[in-house]
Amino acid sequence: MELTDLRYFASVAFAGSFSRGARQSFVTTPAVSKAVQRLEAELSVRLFERTTRSVTMTPAGRELLERAQRIFAELESFKAEVEGREERLGGELRVAANEVLSIELLPLALAGLLRAHPGLNVAAHEMLPEAMGAALREGRIEVGLTIGGRTSAGIASHELGRSQGVLVCGRTHPLHGRPRVSARDLAEHVCVVPRFLGLEHLPSLDQFPDQRWPRRVGVTIELMQMAIRLAEEGVGLGYFPEISVRAQLDDGRLWSLEGLPAREPFVLRALTREAVRMRPAVRALLAQLTMLVRAAGRPRRTSPRTSRRR
Repeated sequence: MELTDLRYFASVAFAGSFSRGARQSFVTTPAVSKAVQRLEAELSVRLFERTTRSVTMTPAGRELLERAQRIFAELESFKAEVEGREERLGGELRVAANEVLSIELLPLALAGLLRAHPGLNVAAHEMLPEAMGAALREGRIEVGLTIGGRTSAGIASHELGRSQGVLVCGRTHPLHGRPRVSARDLAEHVCVVPRFLGLEHLPSLDQFPDQRWPRRVGVTIELMQMAIRLAEEGVGLGYFPEISVRAQLDDGRLWSLEGLPAREPFVLRALTREAVRMRPAVRALLAQLTMLVRAAGRPRRTSPRTSRRR
């Protein structure tokens, strides 16, 4: 019985679909289907009941999933124990993040970690939260960095800190230098807003209070880097976690606009496997991230433009 086949089986089981399981495992659907067929032939049982519309686990499939999860957990725990005995931060650290954290926070944390522990190798991946659960369960990553509060079965969530959202514009935007904005300003000036193809039905992905202050959407994007750059160029207003645009606010490339109604901050989270002991390298990364989030809570530096207006 191949460990890879078990991982693909678990991916299908959690996704409830061969095609979604394949996407989350970054392989083709036929590869996943063949892996399940090999397991079924080897065990002489059916693991899934397949119809044209759904895939459900059989009792044997549910039992195998429980045992597979224990196997994955034991392997990860063993790796953590071995590294802990050797008292070193080495080997490969496998981490995934969505763009809110990978754009600024994760690179800074990794830089500090690698300077202190040059024997550490890092494999960093850009990944949506929906794919992190499967990647963690299969052992393809050790930690996932994301925002929000939802987790799936078998996944533990660790809060790293919080970051308030900020409405910003570039130097050439008509609202640059204004101390406050109103709902009317948002109706008159276009905004750069996140929209993911196929996920248009979801509520505001950037947590903006659209119901109270409707935005005039001028550009929709999937990449935060593109949204930040468009805001810098003055073509639209952007709304981002402050921690993701701290550098641009500090050096004056972006201007923070006050006046928005009260709103919830972005919750920055690390996801790991439940019942799996974190390796020292993972614990060190989370400690570094937490330290950086706390440091980012300090007041921002005053830009020359701000000083003149005061």
